Amino acid sequence: MAMSEARRRVESALVPVKLPIAAWIGESMSRRGTDVTASTGRRSCLVLAPHPDDETLGCGATVMRKLDAGSAVQVVVISDGATWPPWRPREENIAVRDAELRASCRVLGLPEEAVTHLAFPETQLDSAGDALVDAVADAVRSHGPDEVFVTSEADPHSDHAALARATRRALTGGGVRLLAYPVWQWERPRSWARTVAAASAAETVSSAGYLERKRTAVEVFHSQMSEAAGGESTEGLRPAFLRHFLSGREMFFPVPL
Repeated sequence: MAMSEARRRVESALVPVKLPIAAWIGESMSRRGTDVTASTGRRSCLVLAPHPDDETLGCGATVMRKLDAGSAVQVVVISDGATWPPWRPREENIAVRDAELRASCRVLGLPEEAVTHLAFPETQLDSAGDALVDAVADAVRSHGPDEVFVTSEADPHSDHAALARATRRALTGGGVRLLAYPVWQWERPRSWARTVAAASAAETVSSAGYLERKRTAVEVFHSQMSEAAGGESTEGLRPAFLRHFLSGREMFFPVPL
C-alpha cells in the first residue's frame, strides 16, 4: 500500500466519532489517570511486544520521550509475525513484518541494536511455557531496565495475555517496575474490568510533541492495515481502532508483583 494511502487511513482515525462502550470506558480511565509525564523520562525501560506493531501502538510516544531525556530504551518483540496476512507465505510475512518493525522503530529514534525480534511462533505464545518466561528473564537481565512495559493479562488476544503472564512470572521478586499497556481492551469492555482488577490505577504520559512522529511510525505497518485484509475489512488496523493510540496521551497500568 502506498504511503499516501497509509497516511489517509491513519489520519482518518482522528475524525471525531461517537465512541462505543469499550472505547468510552478506556477514554474515561485515561482522563482520570495520574499524569507521570514529568517523571517518566528519567527511567530506562524495556518494551515487550507480542507482535510487531504493539510496541509502537502502545508505547511509541513514551519511548520517544524517554530517548529524548537520555534514558535507555530497549524493544523486544516476541513472535515471528508469520500468520498475517494469512494468504501470504509465512516466510514472506516474517520478512515483511520484521522490516516494518525496524523501520517503525527508526522513526521513534531507536538504534538498530536497541531492537530485538525473537522467533516464537505467532498465535502460539500461550503454549510456549517456561521458554517464554526464560526469554523475558534473559532480556531483563541483559538490559537492566528500571521498568518494563508489556501487554495486559486481561487483553483478549491470547498472545498478548500469554506474554503478560510470562513477564509477571519473570519479574516477580526482581525489583523491576511492571506496567501493562492496553491494546485490544479498546474493543472489549469486559477486558477493561479485568485490567483494572489486576493492576493499580492508570498512569498516563502525554503525547504532546511526539504525536506526528508516532503517526508516521504507525503508518509503516502497511501489512497490518485493514486494506491488507481487503477494503473495509474488520481485520487489521482500522481507523476506528487506531484512534485510541493517536490521542493526547498513552495509558499504562502498574502491575503488582
